Amino acid sequence: MQRYLRLLLLLNILVIIIGFPLTHKKLAATHIKLQAAVAASNRCTSSKQCAIEETGADPCGGPRGYTIYSTVDPKSVRKIKRLASETRSIPAALNKEDRKKNPYSACVRLIKPEADCKDKKCIEVAPKQFRGSH
Repeated sequence: MQRYLRLLLLLNILVIIIGFPLTHKKLAATHIKLQAAVAASNRCTSSKQCAIEETGADPCGGPRGYTIYSTVDPKSVRKIKRLASETRSIPAALNKEDRKKNPYSACVRLIKPEADCKDKKCIEVAPKQFRGSH
């Protein structure tokens, strides 16, 4: 019985050691795919064709960032939303493990940007309350 428990413990340790880097690699690959999908479909004629999607998951809650994208092509929108969702779900699992190891971390709340169409591309702009009046 002890031998079985030792083997099971060793297997769990190996899964943690091997799985952790794979999760980080998957997250990085997902971000690259998301950026490529956004760049490939980034076109607009008005700011109404631009949208914002939260990306990543902060350990304290909320997103780690935002992606500005075009809503002109519905197929691209579905792909971007799926990839953005993946960028939120993968770190959420990592954050849960990190909180167990280090319960003290700095929390930073991001200010949600706004999306605008400039030169036929969707771009990120500061929220109105932070823009100076010129």
